[in-house]
Amino acid sequence: MKQHNRFALLDDARESLRQRVALIRMASHSIKLQYYMWRDDASGLTLLNECKLASERGVKVYLLLDDFTSKPTEQLLRDLSQHPNFRVKLFNPLVHRKLRWLNYFTDFRRVNRRMHNKAFIVDDCYAIVGGRNIGDEYFGTHAGQLFSDLDVLVKGDCVSAIAEDWSNYWQCDLAVSIDNISGRSRTEAFIARWQQFSKQAHAEQLNEYVFGGLADEDLDLSRLTWHSAEAQWISDDPYKASMSRKPSRLVVQQMVKVLSRAKHQVRMVSPYFVPTQNGVQQIEAMLEQGVQFQVLTNSLAATDVPAVHAGYQRRRRRLLTAGVKLYEIRRTEESPQNRVLPYFRRSATSLHAKTVTVDERSVFVGSFNFDPRSAQINTEAGLIIESPSLAKRIIEIFDHELPLRAYQVRLNRFYKLYWVDRSHVPVKRIYREPDVGWRRRFVVWLTARLPVDHLL
Repeated sequence: MKQHNRFALLDDARESLRQRVALIRMASHSIKLQYYMWRDDASGLTLLNECKLASERGVKVYLLLDDFTSKPTEQLLRDLSQHPNFRVKLFNPLVHRKLRWLNYFTDFRRVNRRMHNKAFIVDDCYAIVGGRNIGDEYFGTHAGQLFSDLDVLVKGDCVSAIAEDWSNYWQCDLAVSIDNISGRSRTEAFIARWQQFSKQAHAEQLNEYVFGGLADEDLDLSRLTWHSAEAQWISDDPYKASMSRKPSRLVVQQMVKVLSRAKHQVRMVSPYFVPTQNGVQQIEAMLEQGVQFQVLTNSLAATDVPAVHAGYQRRRRRLLTAGVKLYEIRRTEESPQNRVLPYFRRSATSLHAKTVTVDERSVFVGSFNFDPRSAQINTEAGLIIESPSLAKRIIEIFDHELPLRAYQVRLNRFYKLYWVDRSHVPVKRIYREPDVGWRRRFVVWLTARLPVDHLL
C-alpha cells in the first residue's frame, strides 16, 4: 500500500478537461500519456495543441496510443513526432495501414488484443486516471453523445507507481515508435488542422468552455475537494496483449481479492457488465453470505455497443433471482435548446464510468469493464483507494443517478422481467426493453445465439 496520497474526483466532464489543460500548463519536465482512444475533434485537438506548446518550452511529451483507433489522428501524430521533445508510440500496431479491415482476416487473434489503459501523468507528481478516453463524447464538447464518466486526480507517492507502470508499457516491444511504422508523414499537418479547426464557428465557444476563468489561481488545484488515503495501483502486464508470452499479473485477479473482502455491500458501476458463469457463481456466494450487491449499467437503449448487451441479458434473470439489485441507465434525449450551446450541456446519454465501492470503504476507479474482454483480452489498469470519504462521495453520485436517470430491473411473481421508472408519478412499469427499436433488439437476439461470449 502506498501512503501520503491525495485524490480528487473529476465527475464533471468540463472540469475533467480543464484540469488536464491546467496540468499541461503546469508541467516543467515531462508529460506521459497512455490512452486507448484519442480523437481528432475539439477536445483532442485542444489537448494536442497544449502538449505541443509544452514541448516547445522544453517539456518532454510522450504519447502512447493504442493503434486500433489511431487512423483519424495518424497524420497529426506523425507530424508532432518530428517536433523536438514530442515522442509518439503506437501499441500493438496493425500491419495493413490503409485497408485496416484486412487485419481482421489475416491476424485477428493478435489484432483483437488492445491496450485499454488510461493514464495522464505530469512531472511524475500528478496523474489523472479513470474511464475517460480523449474525445468530445467524454468532455461534453459537442452536441452529440455524452458519456457519464469518472476520473480521479492523484498526487503523492502513488503517482510513482502509475509512472513506473507507464514506463513498462512504453519500453515493451509491443509499443512501436510511429517513425518506425510504415506510412507517409506530412509536414505541418497538425498546424494546418489546428488552423482549420480554429476558423470554425464554434471554436470561440469551445475556447470559453475550456479556458473561461482558467486563471493562474486554478493551477494550484486548491479549489478541488481532496481525500487523503492509502491506495494501490493495479494493472495488467503489457504482455497480456502478446500472443507468445504469459502475463505476470492480471487486474482481474486483484479485483477478485477486493470483492472477496466485502462484508456488507458492493456497489458496481460498469457500462458493459457481462459476468461469466464463474463470476455469477462468485456473486451468488457473496449474496448467500449476506453481502448486498448492486449494479448500475447501461440499458439496451443507452449502450453504445448493443452486441455486448447480449452477454449481460443472458445472465440478468439469474442475477435477479439470486438477489442482485440491477439498475440500467435510461437514454436521455437532448432538447432543442441544448443544441444551441452544446458546450454547456450537462445531460449524459450513456454510462462509461467503471467504479466499485466495497463496504463504503474501498473504491476502485479505472479502465476495467466487468466483462470477459477486460478480464481476458484487453490490458487494463486502475486504482484501489482505501477511503471512506471518497467511497461516500461516489455512493452519493450513484444514489443521485438511480431515481433520476435509471430503471430498476425486477422480476414479477411469474419471473417475467419488468423495468421500474421512478421518474414518473405514479411509478411506471415497463414490460419490454425500454425505448429500443427492432434493429437493436435483433442485434442482441442474434448475438445471444452466437458463441461469442469470450469476445464481449
